Amino acid sequence: VDAERSAGAQVSTIVEEIFTREVRPTFFKTNKITSTFQGIVDSYGIARYKEVNPGVFTIITFPYLFGIMYGDVGHGLILTLFAAFLIFMEKSWEGKPLNEIFAMIFGGRYLLFAMGIFATYIGLLYNDMFGFSTELFTSGYTWPDLESGPRGIVTPTLPTAKNVKPDTPVAFGIDSAWAETENKLEFYNSVKMKCAVIIGIVQMLAGVVLSLTNHIYYNDWLHVYFRFIPEFVFLSCTFGYMALLIIMKWGTTWSNGTHDAPSLLETMTNFFLQPGSVTLPLYSGQAAVQVFLLLISFAMIPLLLCVIPYMENKHHEELLAKKRAKIANKNNGGEDDEDEDDEEEDNFDFSEIVIHQVIHTIEYVLGCVSNTASYLRLWALSLAHAQLSDVLWNFAFMATVGLDTGSGIYIFFGFAIWMSATLGILLGMESLSAFLHSLRLHWVEFNGKFFYGDGVAFQPFSVTEVIAAAA
Repeated sequence: VDAERSAGAQVSTIVEEIFTREVRPTFFKTNKITSTFQGIVDSYGIARYKEVNPGVFTIITFPYLFGIMYGDVGHGLILTLFAAFLIFMEKSWEGKPLNEIFAMIFGGRYLLFAMGIFATYIGLLYNDMFGFSTELFTSGYTWPDLESGPRGIVTPTLPTAKNVKPDTPVAFGIDSAWAETENKLEFYNSVKMKCAVIIGIVQMLAGVVLSLTNHIYYNDWLHVYFRFIPEFVFLSCTFGYMALLIIMKWGTTWSNGTHDAPSLLETMTNFFLQPGSVTLPLYSGQAAVQVFLLLISFAMIPLLLCVIPYMENKHHEELLAKKRAKIANKNNGGEDDEDEDDEEEDNFDFSEIVIHQVIHTIEYVLGCVSNTASYLRLWALSLAHAQLSDVLWNFAFMATVGLDTGSGIYIFFGFAIWMSATLGILLGMESLSAFLHSLRLHWVEFNGKFFYGDGVAFQPFSVTEVIAAAA
């Protein structure tokens, strides 16, 4: 109709809708900002027609996961400024021949900008800047004067050693008081590991919920009741429960110190291997609750495995009975009504459906374990980035400060080595590593919960291409 109006045609266009079994193509309207994020999804697979598009969520979740692994205020600001420079030079460089690698980086300038913003934000939460902590917000701990105070191991004057929880915690992020403590690495390990698990479980549950929207849109209520509900309940009652225990443990103040706190690793091991056994309960009735959740989780497995093949086979038999009745009616002189489902039912293979459902069930149940463990890469890369930054700062730059006698030569070369290593290793290799790991988490752990990715991209009709193909 738009073409008719623009061409000023005198004759109305006749449009005839033709039934076909060809797959409808998929097209998403993007701009220069969103096209990069959509390209990340399209590299995995094209969405089905009217399927939920993961690219919308990737705009936020991709740079967020990158920031968790790359959280550092200094490195994040450098990455943000570099991306801002590329955006500023957009009109000058767009459309001009560029180096292949640089052209790829230039094409993802808005993605880099978002990654830099999130890396800076998470760096503020971690209280990390080039590998050292800065007291941007007032610490909740009060320390004695180091010059005239005690020597050796120094403990805070407020709060006391028996009450390790400060009365007024830091306003934002991790307290800078942890920077010089003996158990700094242990504390950061614990916090980042548990945060990684919680983030992973939340994102996987979000993926399962998005599969519900697909089932509802396609009016596939069989999969709503016997795929979405068992999957959501299984994940919630097992690893969702573990995330809840982590939050409950964080919110509990231990009067005799954290040594009395239960080990969540031991709790979850007993949850599966020794049901009903709780060494140190976190709340009253914990053993009974865990047994109940485990039974509910195990009950979801046969529900997920058996019901869908049985119902699809039952539906197939009903259609066959209907088809036989139509043939009998036709032989008796009745009318022949065409049915579009006849061809589809002729291709029905019950054994193939059973095998597919068995594979899906095993993959999902085991995937809940492996995917949750896969999100620990958020903790691992964040810890490696922080430790590598600390090593470069102390051994490449601070070591030269003590060697300098006042000329500044040692400091100059130390700073040059530190900056070169920062740009080459931390901003080059580390950012690429975090990018690839974030890509994997989206392709496998998130998209795998709801995204089919077997669609066909829309290709506009072109007379020139048709003629070229015919020639």
